Amino acid sequence: MMLFPSVIILLSVAAHVTKANVITQSDDCKGGLCLPKHLCPTGKLEDGPIQQGELVTLNVDEENVCGDFMKKCCIGASSADGVLIQEAQTADVQCGSPVTSPLVYNVESNLTYANYGEFPWTVAIFNISFSANEMKLTLVGGGSLIHPKFVLTAAHTLKKPDRYVARFGEWSINSDAEIYPSQDIGIEEHIIHPSYRDSCLLENDIALAVLKRNVIYTEHIRPICLPSPTDVFDGQRCIATGWGLDVRTQQPAPIMKRIELPVVPRDRCQLLYRRAEVDYSFKLHRSMMCAGGEAGEDTCDQDGGTPLACKKEDGSYVVAGITSWGLDCGRVDAPGIYVDVAKFACWINDTIEGYAELHAEE
Repeated sequence: MMLFPSVIILLSVAAHVTKANVITQSDDCKGGLCLPKHLCPTGKLEDGPIQQGELVTLNVDEENVCGDFMKKCCIGASSADGVLIQEAQTADVQCGSPVTSPLVYNVESNLTYANYGEFPWTVAIFNISFSANEMKLTLVGGGSLIHPKFVLTAAHTLKKPDRYVARFGEWSINSDAEIYPSQDIGIEEHIIHPSYRDSCLLENDIALAVLKRNVIYTEHIRPICLPSPTDVFDGQRCIATGWGLDVRTQQPAPIMKRIELPVVPRDRCQLLYRRAEVDYSFKLHRSMMCAGGEAGEDTCDQDGGTPLACKKEDGSYVVAGITSWGLDCGRVDAPGIYVDVAKFACWINDTIEGYAELHAEE
């Protein structure tokens, strides 16, 4: 079978990530230091940090003297002043509950990004490497928080689980200036679906990442629900999130993307792929679903494993799909291919229960 004269995109291409320091100096910030905007919203230290209920406006497209849209040149600040690090409140939450109003930040941009904490189940997954005794993190994809001990992701995203770390509560991928800290937890092992095929089409591309310790749920870190085995989302507009390549800028997203995509019925998706120079005998595997196909709206490189979240009638979200692969990002009438999570709901629950029983006495 001759596959893909067009470009097939495996959505886990690596990108190096460097987090900025909370306090930085800049030659252009005369008489002060660059601080997170929530600590110095007006640019003057004496005015103090934001109060509860206030929002800090962030313009993602803005260039400033601090080189970080989350920071401001704060006059009067010195390294001796210290930094107020706020701890997010622990939360007892229901799965699939989004943050419906902006949390701390009001985002302004010509592009579409998620608000801070809006989709608190989206997880960033990094590869760990060392160079000259320094640890380097490389973004390889993402996942969905579904349990304090487990992240749902794509099987193709993880190769050596002991070399990966999952980050919870991430938002601005290159900055440490968010008001609440993220949680970095190592991945102890991964459980790949027994029918996964590491081929061009990535059949049954699903895995569970087992964490070295439990996640603590907070205001900006919450789980998403699993769908029922019979759930179908055809025609519904759902939300994909991640930090991969932005189709419109061709650059990695500076903060979490929020991409609204229509779920495309199976027969329609299969027909579109047969027409898209793939192969006239192409068959969409039963483990897959499709979403997208609209110009400039798509998941892309480094988004592998991230969730496609669909809203239920009660307002909660379920992880309907897992970002897997596709043709050229953002191509019209070429929807992205996602793992159909409903098909694996029983496997996921049985695997988690089996793991808990096996490790009950540890």
